[in-house]
Amino acid sequence: MKTKGAKRAISLITLVITIVVMIIISAAVVLTLFGENGIITRAKEARISSDLAVYKEELNMYILNKHTENPSFVNETLTAGKENLVYNTQPQGEKGNIKTVIKSLSDEYLGKLEIIKGELLINTKDKLEIEVAQKLGIEVNPYDIIDGVLISSNGNLLLMDEKTGTLTIPDTVEEIGEGAFSNLSGLKTIIIPSTVKRIAMNAFAYNSTLEQVIMQEREKEDGTIEGVEYIGERAFQDCKNLITVQMANSVKEIEYQAFYHCEKLQNINISIGIKEVPDYCFSGCKSLTKIEFSEDFKEDVVIGDNAFVDCSNLETVKLSSKVVSIHGNAFRICTKLKNIEVAKGNKNFKFENGMLLGNEEKEIIILLETAIKNNTIEIPSTVTKLNMNQILGYSNITTLNIPASVIDILFDTTKINLTNVTIDSLNPRYEIYEKAIYTKETTGSIEMLKYFGDEEIVNVKEGTKVIKAYCFSGKNLKEIKLPNSLNSIESQAFQDCKNLKSITLGEKVDSFNNMSIYGSAIEEMKIEEGNENYSVRSGAICNGKVVEALYNKEGSVFISPIKQLGAIETYEIPESVVEGVEVKEIANYAFHVQEKMTDIVIPNTIEKIGVSFNYCSMLEKIEIPESVTSINTICFSNSSNLKEIRVHKKKGSIIGSPWGCIYGDKAIIWDE
Repeated sequence: MKTKGAKRAISLITLVITIVVMIIISAAVVLTLFGENGIITRAKEARISSDLAVYKEELNMYILNKHTENPSFVNETLTAGKENLVYNTQPQGEKGNIKTVIKSLSDEYLGKLEIIKGELLINTKDKLEIEVAQKLGIEVNPYDIIDGVLISSNGNLLLMDEKTGTLTIPDTVEEIGEGAFSNLSGLKTIIIPSTVKRIAMNAFAYNSTLEQVIMQEREKEDGTIEGVEYIGERAFQDCKNLITVQMANSVKEIEYQAFYHCEKLQNINISIGIKEVPDYCFSGCKSLTKIEFSEDFKEDVVIGDNAFVDCSNLETVKLSSKVVSIHGNAFRICTKLKNIEVAKGNKNFKFENGMLLGNEEKEIIILLETAIKNNTIEIPSTVTKLNMNQILGYSNITTLNIPASVIDILFDTTKINLTNVTIDSLNPRYEIYEKAIYTKETTGSIEMLKYFGDEEIVNVKEGTKVIKAYCFSGKNLKEIKLPNSLNSIESQAFQDCKNLKSITLGEKVDSFNNMSIYGSAIEEMKIEEGNENYSVRSGAICNGKVVEALYNKEGSVFISPIKQLGAIETYEIPESVVEGVEVKEIANYAFHVQEKMTDIVIPNTIEKIGVSFNYCSMLEKIEIPESVTSINTICFSNSSNLKEIRVHKKKGSIIGSPWGCIYGDKAIIWDE
């Protein structure tokens, strides 16, 4: 019996060994046949390579024959798809399918190949086909993967499920390139695999149909989360119909305006891996109702300036102990905000009487409507700093009482309804003079902070040296008398003064911000005799007419056209306005918000261009002369239709590209 048992045991062992050997052999066979370098894979690669090489050669022969038939034939205009074939030398088109061009084309490739600008393209998700096509110099469309980076998309959404509008990024992709899927239509859902680490600037911007973003994540053996780590600047800007973003907890960094003006965004989980919600990140997300920062965040979190500004339906904000800093304008114009929950463990903030206080109760971070009593705001006596953006976001505030403790006041808005402001007489820094807030003479320099009256004529206090930003917003203001002591007029000082037609710069003014008259009706600027900093001269051509413009005294810096706001269609900057002195610089904001301008001529004397062409929404192309050596990195920011920047210099000879254009480096054409 023992012998029989032993035989059975040996037989069982033999069986197991046999099975293991068979599994190993089978695995080897499978690997040999189907592995990355297996027989079947190599055979498939050879077939694909042969087919595509033949197709490419046939296309080249077709184009050659067309040139023979018609020397004026332009192959770059040849386009072919499944339904039609068209080229510009035959205006009526040539009806047919892609087989008209490529006779031997197999049915397998009929739906994968097309011709754009005379070049053969393949539309495929197959990794092997992608690799073969790229080796043969055939472009892959709608995306191209180079070194793991998704670098292009020309609007052909053949990767998208047409029924659901779902686009799944291939798991061969590690980065989604700049503007890769911007300005597309039909896309409703984007699924981003955990292999993708970076989403570049403007990657999905201006997708009007996008509703859902899913960032997949994967927990690795060491417990870390694999997935998207970086979301670039304006990555999802103006995705007006975006409702839900499932953000991977692998995200560590989000850039400026990443979800700017996603007006229908209702649901978003902010990654627990981030350290900062950057400036304007969720600005204008009007459908958000709740924002929560949990205790699960891995690092202390900072909420940036204007991060949630104009989230007009936001009702609840929950702050865990991980939130250590909130910049002053973070929740500006969140007028429906009813509740702010501060975790017991949070030592940085205190919420009471409708106010979120920070910095040891010295600063009002958020002010709710519940803090307003009889249209009046009473500032706590502990507060030393006032950010008026947080205080004046409600239209029903007419009276403001400022205690003696306040020694720092910031106005960053013109939109106020204040009719009465009082300042404690013991306040060491500020006082009221003729319906305006000034710094006291004892501070060393008198500054005019804010005018809250409604007079047609305003006399600025004698001795005033600075008119601060956003000082005037008077609907009735027609004339302003500036003192001889005045040195500086800051940005947007006269914004929205619709009846102010003229302004005179005194002889001591040496700092005039071009944005100071933004939104006003200025038609005339005068420069007092003796001013050594500015001059008004003719010479610029606007819409076919010679107009006046503001320059520096020498005439070498072009500062701004006059009577220009939103009215310019075409403009030509002169090479010089003073004999022997060339115009060499275009100043910051020179053409700010020129919403009608379609054409601008820059002379070959200009060497430096500042933040000069932001919000020029009708400008589609611009030429940069060879004389230019410097362009500000955000020169063309928010000029959303600017698609061509032709630079008459060698590539890279001007620093800072893409200079704020949403099309990035793709918009820049260098002369080689």
